[in-house]
Amino acid sequence: MPMLPSGRRIEFSLDRFHALLKAMGEAEARRVAETLEDPDDLLPVLDAVHFSREDGTPYFADYVAADWMTCAQDWDWADQQALRAWLASDAARFHRAEAIGYIRMLLLDGQDVAVAYPYLIIGDRSHPGAHDGFRLRQ
Repeated sequence: MPMLPSGRRIEFSLDRFHALLKAMGEAEARRVAETLEDPDDLLPVLDAVHFSREDGTPYFADYVAADWMTCAQDWDWADQQALRAWLASDAARFHRAEAIGYIRMLLLDGQDVAVAYPYLIIGDRSHPGAHDGFRLRQ
């Protein structure tokens, strides 16, 4: 996500969703994965991550992408428009579709292969090709 016009920086994370899927029983996680089809199906589980303007430290902002308008009511109009446009952009939708494909591959296809993919859970080294990433973001 690019920086918003005001300088506010927001990204979205699937960290907690991946952790939830991992904590579920296999059958339940598979049922959840089966429901994911459209890129917008991830909006209710994409956690907003804000970055401190002072030192750039990331923190979960306690809302998900599906609820961003409620949480952004006090933002300036340009920031609201920029985030709305970005979430609807072809690029953002592509990345959400790619994330769905990854989740479905892991849970429905039963593949346990190394996948070069940016949406690995922080610190999860269970896949042999996982790369270290300081943050997991879209």
